[in-house]
Amino acid sequence: MGVFFKKDFLVYWRDRKEMLIALFMPLVLILVLGFALPNWVENSNRSLEMKAALVIKDQHDEGVAAFQESLSGLSISAEEKNALSRAAEAFHPEAMLMNMFGDDEVEEFLHVAKLDDKTAHAQLKEEQVEAVITIPEGYTLAALNKLLLQDGDGAALVLTAAENSMKVSVLQNMLDGLLGTVNYQAALGSGMAQQGSMVEGEHALANGPVGGLEQIEGVDMITSFQYYALAVSIFFALSVSSTTAFKSITEKREMVFMRLLLAGTHPFRYLSGKVGSTLCMSLLQSAVLILVSHVLFQLFPGKSMIFWIGLAFIIFMLCLTVAALSALYTALLFRMNDADVATGISFILLVVLGVIGGNLVPIYILPDWLMQIGSVTPNGLALMSMIQWIQGSSFQDLRLPILYQGIFFVIILAASLWIFPRRGRI
Repeated sequence: MGVFFKKDFLVYWRDRKEMLIALFMPLVLILVLGFALPNWVENSNRSLEMKAALVIKDQHDEGVAAFQESLSGLSISAEEKNALSRAAEAFHPEAMLMNMFGDDEVEEFLHVAKLDDKTAHAQLKEEQVEAVITIPEGYTLAALNKLLLQDGDGAALVLTAAENSMKVSVLQNMLDGLLGTVNYQAALGSGMAQQGSMVEGEHALANGPVGGLEQIEGVDMITSFQYYALAVSIFFALSVSSTTAFKSITEKREMVFMRLLLAGTHPFRYLSGKVGSTLCMSLLQSAVLILVSHVLFQLFPGKSMIFWIGLAFIIFMLCLTVAALSALYTALLFRMNDADVATGISFILLVVLGVIGGNLVPIYILPDWLMQIGSVTPNGLALMSMIQWIQGSSFQDLRLPILYQGIFFVIILAASLWIFPRRGRI
């Protein structure tokens, strides 16, 4: 196998122009897609339709009363206490959220129902809702202390989702928009209180964001640059299998394989060289793409060595499948009399896998039935595994996808060995 591996690897290495194109083209695509489509789909449409539950654990009136009671212990004037008290009464996080969800444009794709905590999480588990927004207990008091008195760490809205999706990402962006101007609104309200002009301050606080902190349980959101870097690198790794088969056309035309048979070489040694060289080239290309993208676009800042080891293992399992595909395409090439038909089949399969696997288009904008098919393709499975790993999933959660990749490798390689012509069949 070593001699054939060296031969095929040198065939790749000598084509420096193709190697440079395979490196720089995906980087350009990642850059263009990352800036051109930062939020994937910005307009509301059917693909964004979702249901969410709103759980209210906070006792608003009790929080306001507790805040007003705490004002008695402050060494400020009665006028300032009255102003802060009125501002507290104007603050209503539930009303702010429902006002945002009640917007006509928002209601076209987002349907929010008030539920108790147990029912909401039961529906989330049964996939009747895709996210649960929780206003936790003590939220009003903590938010008022932070907003008006600059005391404490603030409050936290909790967004819980079972899995990452574009819909959850859109909902997070909406909450970010509501909470994003908290410092400005808090400073405005505080400044108005100090100046005794609380009409504008109360209005700003009542119509402004909830404030405090936002936490997301269940998932860590993936950025567009992370998604495109992974998707594009997977697609170009997948394309290495087609490139390997394409380079075999010259060997078939010049009867290299026939001469190997005449020399007494087993046919499978020739195929093993293709598998080994494809594995190394796809690994090298994927590693370079992801590392360069990480440096250029700051994809994974602060990630631990365990994260990189897990990501490398997922890539390795994908490249095993890519290597097996190169064997399958090469076997088809030698089986068919017309090389153009074989290369056409490999190209069509590459494009189809790229589309339904989320490499050429974001997988979340595909129809649900097509998304389900794409998630079980080798490249789609690798992409979803990488996304889950970035979101903080444990290695235990990735055992099944990795096992599937191993099964893909065995099945595809076995099919390649069965199709590949043996001695006496050429």
